[in-house]
Amino acid sequence: MSDLAKELGAGTLTSEQVGAITHAWLDLSTSQEQFESLSDWVLDSIAPDIGHLAIACRDSVKELEDAFPFLLEGVEDE
Repeated sequence: MSDLAKELGAGTLTSEQVGAITHAWLDLSTSQEQFESLSDWVLDSIAPDIGHLAIACRDSVKELEDAFPFLLEGVEDE
């Protein structure tokens, strides 16, 4: 775990919890990138609900980054 993670209270989380948060953040970030790469035509015509998923992913990524700033620095294995 990085020093920043420890300073921000992540030291109270188990390594499994930090790993789960980190993996969820990475998955959501990747999903967000994929949704953003789709054209507006795809979003509007073929799968309009994907736009809602894109917004949900973006918002969840932001919430995780706000709650766990160590994600922006990176998490090292102990």
